[in-house]
Amino acid sequence: MDEDEIRTVIQKGENEEVEFKENISNLQSISKVICSFSNTRGGVLFIGVKDNGMISGLDSDSDIIQQKISSITDVIYPSPILRIEEKWIDEKMVFIAIVQRPVENVYYTYKGAIYVRMGSTTRRLEGQSQLEFLRRKQILSFDENYSQEVKLHDIDEKKVQVYLESRGQNNFLKEKGLEEFLLSSKLAGTIPEFNIKNAAVLLFGKAPNYHFPQSELKLVRFSGNEPVSITDYQLIQDDVINTIEKSISFILRNIKKEIIIDGSSKRSENYEYPPEVIREAIVNAVVHRDYFSKDSIQASIFDDRIEITNPGSLPNDLERELFGTISIQRNQVLYHFLRDLGYVEGLGTGIPRMREKMRKMGLSDPDFLITQNFFRISLKNNTINEGIEEDIDLNERQRKAIEYLKENNKIKSDIYSKLCSVSIPTAVSDLNDLVEKRYLRKIGEYRGAYYELIH
Repeated sequence: MDEDEIRTVIQKGENEEVEFKENISNLQSISKVICSFSNTRGGVLFIGVKDNGMISGLDSDSDIIQQKISSITDVIYPSPILRIEEKWIDEKMVFIAIVQRPVENVYYTYKGAIYVRMGSTTRRLEGQSQLEFLRRKQILSFDENYSQEVKLHDIDEKKVQVYLESRGQNNFLKEKGLEEFLLSSKLAGTIPEFNIKNAAVLLFGKAPNYHFPQSELKLVRFSGNEPVSITDYQLIQDDVINTIEKSISFILRNIKKEIIIDGSSKRSENYEYPPEVIREAIVNAVVHRDYFSKDSIQASIFDDRIEITNPGSLPNDLERELFGTISIQRNQVLYHFLRDLGYVEGLGTGIPRMREKMRKMGLSDPDFLITQNFFRISLKNNTINEGIEEDIDLNERQRKAIEYLKENNKIKSDIYSKLCSVSIPTAVSDLNDLVEKRYLRKIGEYRGAYYELIH
């Protein structure tokens, strides 16, 4: 960091990524700060700066200070990635410890405790807050946890046999037995004794809902466009495979379909939504949901849309801008088995395929609502053009942009500018107007911002 950068950061005061220490007398406090930076977003620790931002400087020998700061990495596990710089500001010596942003699936402890940054303070995590932190970091995984109450007789051998036959291992159970299958498939462990993982119950349990009530899936068909009058309802309490198949069947029988018989007397069924998209949405909800949550997945069918809501936001390390382009698994064991059975492919192409299928039917792109605790996908049966021609407030440039988005996933202000031969400020104004009118959603900020079609 150069002197101007240092002054700018110090003037802004302490925050989640910046901490001041007047001296190095309290190594324990400094260790906790560095540990907290490592567990949060990384950060910068200034030593020789008072709490109010006044530069006081350090009087000790610089080599001794350097050694003391470096020794901190020995008491934090694993050792954080740290860069130390010595700077002279206003003829006063200041040490700067720059802590790298944490990597995925790693957490740091100081004397066995986890510390994080909350605003401008360093906090020790305990109890439920510690569990929640490990879950968000995807270090603590529900499907890989061992279920102490589940025994071998709770696993359905018939379900296991169906899975093995799909892999061409018809005689595995006869030759080696159920316990060996669970161990070899990493669905059980033997330390300190034989224990079965939660994933085995969700995949092959005789009564998964008995052990994990939250694994149920609620399906409801409403009359009209509001959740008022129910015309059909089903509660599924089964293993994940049967849950997926039963859910798809419920939705397909509750949406419109057209029977077509061609000249050769062949019959085909055209649904108002692509069945492949419905299947992808249900599979994603089941495999990516947060099973630690006590809430259930719910699929709601209205006259104008389908909404599928599951507990769990995006994985902690998946940025919103990257959603739909890469694959990150919250429940890796479930994902592995569903991939073997052909339900998922693990390449991050599911969302683009859903958009493509919807557009081929002239329907708008799937709409995603992502909150801190829930994820919802909405499939609408209105066409992309519906409502656009009626909106006389849209100018020709905006209509042109919407046509562009029918063939492309996103548009940026510079692309809009070239497409419509207008200035960047005009492009931004037009695009923001489309956001206000709920035709587009804006993703990201500043130069990285882009827009997606939602109508």
